[in-house]
Amino acid sequence: MKQSINFRYDNIHSQDMGVHIAWNSKGLFKENFLPNRKIIEKKIANREKPYFQRVEHEPLSFSLSFAIADWENPETLRKLARWFFQPYYKPLVFDSNPNRVFYAIFEGDSSVFHNGMGEGYIELNIRCDSPYSYTFEQTKEDTEFRDSNIGTSVKINSSNFALGVLDNTEITSNGITVGNYPTTWGAVYASTTIWGGII
Repeated sequence: MKQSINFRYDNIHSQDMGVHIAWNSKGLFKENFLPNRKIIEKKIANREKPYFQRVEHEPLSFSLSFAIADWENPETLRKLARWFFQPYYKPLVFDSNPNRVFYAIFEGDSSVFHNGMGEGYIELNIRCDSPYSYTFEQTKEDTEFRDSNIGTSVKINSSNFALGVLDNTEITSNGITVGNYPTTWGAVYASTTIWGGII
């Protein structure tokens, strides 16, 4: 992500705001490879080896530097502050990987580095809502089924799902219709006579 020059935050592109990602260090890019993990263990008296309980993952966080094109305009910094200072996590997408979405908010210290002559950059800390990134929802249109799949239910090919059947789906004149399915324990209890049949 740090190899990107431009990005989109809160559905606003950085070019429209007159800012781009800057890299102020020498050498290679340094990026997060895996999320930070914390091992939760329990120690008891007279036992050297602790009892393992679980692993907790920390939300992804990193810092970025932003170079400003129109630094001399006093409204530029004000406009960028309003853009970056969001009350909740907003989508952050880098141009180098437009299919990867981070839900991010800027936190901690924010610094402006400049030489006093209208040249400089902003450094901000970014924190995501989870240890992972996301992808955009994808819609597939014009999905066709073979003649062998026409019926009251759509049968999955055995190579895909070991002779399974996609229940609760009907092919109608409007296309595929998914029927109502009980999702609460009360509805399951009212409609179930043999409890061994619940999977």
